Amino acid sequence: MSLHSQEAFIKEIHPFDKLTKNELNSVIKNIAIAYYPKESILISETKISDSFFMIIKGEVNEYNNDELTFTYHKQDTFDADSLIYHKTKSRFEVTEDLICYELKKEIFLQLMKENKAFGKFFLKTLSERLQTLKNKEYGSDISSFMFAKVSDLYIHKPCIVEPTTSIEDAVRKSMEDTTSTIIVKNGDEYGVVTDTILKKELLLSKKRLDLPILEIAKFPFISVKKDDFLFSVLLTIVKHNIKRVGVMENGEIIGLLKQADILSYFSNHSHIVAMKIARATTIEELMHASKDMNKTIKLLYSKSLKTEYIAQMVAELNSKIYTKLFDFVFPKELQDKCALLVMGSEGRDEQIIKTDQDNALIISNTEDPATFYPYAEIFTEKLISFGFPRCEGNIMVSNPYWCKTEKEFEQQVEKWSAGSNMEDYMNLAIFFDAKCVAGDCSLFTKVENKLFETVGQRDVFLAFFAKATLAFKTPIGIFSSLEDIIDIKKGGIFAIVQGVRSLALENNIQENRTMDRIKALKKLNVIEEELACELVEVCGVLSRLRLQTHINRLKEDKPIDNLVDVSSLSKIERDMLKDSFIIVNKFKKFISHHFHLDGLN
Repeated sequence: MSLHSQEAFIKEIHPFDKLTKNELNSVIKNIAIAYYPKESILISETKISDSFFMIIKGEVNEYNNDELTFTYHKQDTFDADSLIYHKTKSRFEVTEDLICYELKKEIFLQLMKENKAFGKFFLKTLSERLQTLKNKEYGSDISSFMFAKVSDLYIHKPCIVEPTTSIEDAVRKSMEDTTSTIIVKNGDEYGVVTDTILKKELLLSKKRLDLPILEIAKFPFISVKKDDFLFSVLLTIVKHNIKRVGVMENGEIIGLLKQADILSYFSNHSHIVAMKIARATTIEELMHASKDMNKTIKLLYSKSLKTEYIAQMVAELNSKIYTKLFDFVFPKELQDKCALLVMGSEGRDEQIIKTDQDNALIISNTEDPATFYPYAEIFTEKLISFGFPRCEGNIMVSNPYWCKTEKEFEQQVEKWSAGSNMEDYMNLAIFFDAKCVAGDCSLFTKVENKLFETVGQRDVFLAFFAKATLAFKTPIGIFSSLEDIIDIKKGGIFAIVQGVRSLALENNIQENRTMDRIKALKKLNVIEEELACELVEVCGVLSRLRLQTHINRLKEDKPIDNLVDVSSLSKIERDMLKDSFIIVNKFKKFISHHFHLDGLN
């Protein structure tokens, strides 16, 4: 390999890309090419190497207590820890004839000392290293709006009046301030009077101009903080269907932020979908809005927005679709006698591309479920026409099993928590992730309370419930030539979701999102801060790669699945996957120990 080829090869390996020209030259001068046949032991507890390895060709497995923890191949490196600390608990064994570069220990340690970015990478925790790799892979594409705050935009001067100010005087002041929005300060509360409100109250309701402005003001005036991220403000606007928000600092409104300013900054499609949903007067119009969702997702993804934020936006829009369709399909006289739930990944706000639908209907005990069946059937069929695939497990309102009274659901929770089979455990898991999106949500609250009350008393159930965390093997050996395709949901995402869900159920945590559950568990000291940070990073990495796969399937007009072709990933993405799966395995061991799963049959 020529010097130029050597340099190009090494610069592609992070963090060697952080070295200066002179430092890189020093590396090239001090590396040697080595060959090791299959079954060679390179590093072990009794054999600490004096070199840092960079693989050119071949494969090496890392074992800890004879358990495979890593598979290394081309452009992978190891083992910084044994060089830094001069000890290891791992065994590195060649599993496919190896050709590699060896960098002398003293040169490696000297680079760590002299180049802070280089050294810091090898001293980081797994979660910190994952964050660094994510920044390296996606950072150059991340749009500035990801970090933009309210204070980065022009904040319009507010027109604030006292509640006793007459409507006429308030309007006159707003004209002097050249604004169409009047803010009414009533004690510690703020209300708002817009042009629309004025037209309605003065022209249609014939309110007198000498009345106090308080009589027509709408409370509360939805506001945000000056240091809030703009994307969270956009979520607020979409959620509440509003055109402006107040901007607060130290508890006082200091100005206005208009929808147009935010949308101009973002230049995205989500507000168009939200408006189409809000303005839909027929099921057909609502269907068109729903089918526009993938455009929004692709646009947000192209801007390298965090997957978590994309999921939140999609969840808000989907909830609006569910609510609007519920209004169209179910007669008015039935709407307050039932509660519509979305469950599973939809209930956790973690489904981005529509892969299925999990929903249920809780009916008041005073009603006959048969009355609701025809409408539930229509609801399911319309959702399918909207692009929500039919659930293979038939977990939909059209199935009477998921469309019954509050009392029947409470009895069902009792049966599930008795845990006679795996289906019971998974049904309860799906239901535990539920959220109410339409109807009388108090019906759901009662059943949810019953769930916590029942399950919290059954340690054996919780253990069997948590055991599903271990259902699928973590694909540690993904980088061997025999395993290029992995199921990223089974391999990593499911274990984290189910493990965190089990801990949340045990500790009466009523948050739905996996990220929020992790934070709540950390706050309760159920999991340590380091593991919590690692899990948050892994969720971000795996969700991003899954979304990337889903979007590629859409572009190719292929069915959506969770299969990731590892050979198509960049070097950094493969490194992130490897680190992620180490953390997944670590979490599985934690769950196994916490719930004493080794003793279960």
